[in-house]
Amino acid sequence: MSTKKALYRYPAEWEEQEATWLAFPHNKLNWHGERGVKIRKFYVELIRTISEFQPVNVLVPNKKFLTLDEKFAVADRPYPASFFMVKTDDIWIRDYGPFFVKKGKETVVSETVFNAWGAKFPPWKNDNQIPGRIADLLEYKKGVSVPYIFEGGAIEVNGDGLGMTTLDCLVGKNRNKVEDLSKVIKAICEMLGLRALLVLPKGLVGDHTDGHIDNVARFVATDRVVIPAASPRSANGKYLEEARAAILEFLKLHYGKKAKVDTIPLPPQRKLPDGQILPASYMNFIYVNGGLIYPKYRCAADKVAEEYFRKVYPKRKIIGLDCRTVIEEGGSLHCMSKHESA
Repeated sequence: MSTKKALYRYPAEWEEQEATWLAFPHNKLNWHGERGVKIRKFYVELIRTISEFQPVNVLVPNKKFLTLDEKFAVADRPYPASFFMVKTDDIWIRDYGPFFVKKGKETVVSETVFNAWGAKFPPWKNDNQIPGRIADLLEYKKGVSVPYIFEGGAIEVNGDGLGMTTLDCLVGKNRNKVEDLSKVIKAICEMLGLRALLVLPKGLVGDHTDGHIDNVARFVATDRVVIPAASPRSANGKYLEEARAAILEFLKLHYGKKAKVDTIPLPPQRKLPDGQILPASYMNFIYVNGGLIYPKYRCAADKVAEEYFRKVYPKRKIIGLDCRTVIEEGGSLHCMSKHESA
């Protein structure tokens, strides 16, 4: 824990946003045939949904990439959708995109090293260059360049100097060395202006990002967190209960009796023929100005998640999007988007 006044501040995601960034899917290795058609329709729907609340900035590989129908579908919305010709390798801009950090009132672009979750899914050369390219596009000053492997989906903050992450995303095979753990934590805290960082041991079973926090726990207020709940006999059940206790203790250290940890049922975890588990989670929601968009998986728990978000945010418009196609590649709404704070 640090008492030193932070040079930078990483705002909470529920604070006012300038825009949402997306990278339109084009990798035919992942998105081909019927799945390729479905994911393009999903992205058009996502752009239309976000642009009801705020601007959307989308990275595309070339001028002719979008069809005329797609261009018409995202035109004439309450807020604009802008398209930038920037090469990417994959869609998961939450992880490789810039950290839009505040230095006083100024927005600066900070970054970590991206290697596709421990060199699991090459190539990643283009994705690792995205923070600098976006900074150049927007003419933002560069902030901190952390020389360690880490992803945007591996960190969750409350805007008041607290953060959460998982150990497996900090050190491990093809990541950072175990002996550098304290250096990695210090660098991340300094980049984001954190005074305390809770490090949980791992993420959900089947999460090939090495266990991102954005599937496990999210702040919904400065002193309040929501996590999934599962049967004690399930693959995730015991660990999630342990994580809940650790988070509550962490919050109490800083906010006393105000600290609170809520739960939402974990949706059914789909198992593919090859044995791979798809880590579906309602934690992968995103904020937009005046709204919240959460993933739906066409199961009974969808309604429970919706009711929870409406109760926590009665003044926000709550919208659910069917994420069964995108979860096939292991991610959801939060993974595929990056917020730019206002």
